[in-house]
Amino acid sequence: MTTQKVFCTAPWAGFTVRENGQVLTCCVGKIPLGNLNQQSIDSIVKSPTLVEIQKKMLSGESNLENCKFCIDEQKKSGVAGLQQHYNRFYPTFDPDQVKLKCLDIRWHNTCNLGCVYCTPTFSSVWQDRLKIKRSTVVKDYQDELLEWILDRSSETEEITLVGGEPMLMKQNYSLINQLSDQCRISIITNLSYDLSRLPCITKMLSRPKENTIWNVSLDNIGKQFEYVRNGSSWQQVSDNLQYLNQHWNNLVNINLVYSMFSAFDIVKTVQVLHQLGFKKINFVSINENPSVDVFNMPEPIRQAAAEQLQLTKQWHFENIHPEDKDFYPLNGLDAMLDHLSGLNVQSTITKDTFFDKIKWYDQYNTQKFQDLWPNVIDLVEKYL
Repeated sequence: MTTQKVFCTAPWAGFTVRENGQVLTCCVGKIPLGNLNQQSIDSIVKSPTLVEIQKKMLSGESNLENCKFCIDEQKKSGVAGLQQHYNRFYPTFDPDQVKLKCLDIRWHNTCNLGCVYCTPTFSSVWQDRLKIKRSTVVKDYQDELLEWILDRSSETEEITLVGGEPMLMKQNYSLINQLSDQCRISIITNLSYDLSRLPCITKMLSRPKENTIWNVSLDNIGKQFEYVRNGSSWQQVSDNLQYLNQHWNNLVNINLVYSMFSAFDIVKTVQVLHQLGFKKINFVSINENPSVDVFNMPEPIRQAAAEQLQLTKQWHFENIHPEDKDFYPLNGLDAMLDHLSGLNVQSTITKDTFFDKIKWYDQYNTQKFQDLWPNVIDLVEKYL
């Protein structure tokens, strides 16, 4: 069997600063290049660790430790979204030079939601629920890092703001207000706040519209949305989506986490997104949560999920102009559909495992899973 070569331009195109000061080649890189609490950003960018990662990438190694997340994601769902992003938008590079075109900045983990897939690493709500001591949101390196980024904004093509919830972070207000208008700002957000009243909204509205990209995490609608994105209001998100559609039409991507929470109501979700004016949808596989991962379920459940994906694809393309198919792709859907249909594995999840996980989530919600997803309950009772 031939092992597929792994390649990604991330080790030359950018880096990620994590909420604890750790610097990685990308947001899912496994090998730290250094930590801003102990080292300067300039020294980290020139680190021997990065040089070694680049060498291994160029040599064609197929099981790169640093890239384990994307390798595993490709095997599980057929989609390695981040790898595709770097290779699509930053395809050219100089093997002997790091050109930081894409920066991913995470100042801390402050968040207003406790989403069912999330962890204390990315959510202060989960950190509080699990009684884990919070680190300070103000760190010694932040001013230096902000200045370093602003000094290079003319050569940086994209800065991705991630959290926690990045639009609740004062550091990002400073970044948005001071960045060059030519630098593209890509925001990954839960959209569960009053967007029109953000302290930086005036500056955002004055920037060239095409240089602000919104990536909205949204997997369900209505009460299901409020369960999955615990602490959110569907009405608030709907109002914000209308605001985005008014000011950033066609610059909004919906990031839809594909799981047992979203797989069997997905047609309706996409229909509502169309009604709200949004047709750019990225399908993202769930991470490190096997109990509610569709790809871990027995074949009859996977087949039912595949049928829903097929119906979603059919409805989507029937309801856009034929010439707009390339402009409004359902990114990742075909790969997931093929993978669901082609998998030949024994289910690793039991009925007890599934319901134990649901019971854990139910404790944080006024409405219960069985009332919101009776169709999923029926599938689990029948096939798990």
